[in-house]
Amino acid sequence: MELRLALCLLFCYATSAEKYVLTTLHTVTKSSCHPEFTAVSFVNERQITRFDSENKTLTPIHAWVREALNDHYWDVYKQTQMSEYARLREELNETMKSLGHIKDVHTFQRRSGCEWDDKTFHVKGFDEYGYDGEDFISLDLNRMKYVPHTPLANTTAERWNSNITLLESQKQYYNTECVNWLKRFGRTNLEQTGNISFYQKKPFTPVICHVSGFCPSALKISWRKDGTEIKKNISLGDVLPDGDGTYLRDISIFSDELNISHFTCVVGDSSRDLSRNSLRFENSNSPSDTQSALPIAILCSIAIFIGTIVCVVGLVCYCKKNRSDPSDVY
Repeated sequence: MELRLALCLLFCYATSAEKYVLTTLHTVTKSSCHPEFTAVSFVNERQITRFDSENKTLTPIHAWVREALNDHYWDVYKQTQMSEYARLREELNETMKSLGHIKDVHTFQRRSGCEWDDKTFHVKGFDEYGYDGEDFISLDLNRMKYVPHTPLANTTAERWNSNITLLESQKQYYNTECVNWLKRFGRTNLEQTGNISFYQKKPFTPVICHVSGFCPSALKISWRKDGTEIKKNISLGDVLPDGDGTYLRDISIFSDELNISHFTCVVGDSSRDLSRNSLRFENSNSPSDTQSALPIAILCSIAIFIGTIVCVVGLVCYCKKNRSDPSDVY
């Protein structure tokens, strides 16, 4: 997979609930418009940390990220980014020198990390480099050998493949350390089931289970009746970004059953039972608002009808009285 395509797919990567991916994007550049170096890490689709050469501070994107690592491992993670900063800055200079690009502005990129399946315990690493946005070189983890993807990378491949220390450190990282980082962040932090609410557009229309703040985007959402998953009369909406690295989605069900207490909306390992109290209507604050609106309307109609009859009867009596009054005869 080309580096450019991989970078684009990173943000829409769909993974099952059993697989977790740690990805770090490193960028080093000579451009004066950007920090010389940035390192952004993701777990599945969620950004977890950022480091750049301007403040040299490792910043957690979410509170749970910092809480997942104690001070020792937090410092180790920061030092890892610092070391990569020094290495990639030197490699950019060497690559530019070998290509005769000394006076130009160029960029070196790295996408590295691993995928871990906590059911099968299978681990798959990846380590890809780009130069000015084009595929440059990658590490073949089966052979532990760097493979150039363009003739421009031949010199770099020869230099890296002769560096035994570099190869051993990469082997150690992809065989052990990368997965350990994923385990430290913890499964409970990597999967969030979000908030579950119920509503209808109006009575006798499908009931919608609205789920917000969940992650990853491929987290399973379903309806159950008495504990059994329902397959018919179900409409599953699109997954939409929630603006904070999480997602929202609707799943609706249509049923002519009056007892809605048999139904449950399930999101990952969490669920919420449907009830009259939890169901709201789209244009009201609660079901009782809509339920009470009908009697009020009926009462108003009755009052108007009675008032009209009273007025008509009064008018008729008045007219009869005037016709029978002797004073009106000349």
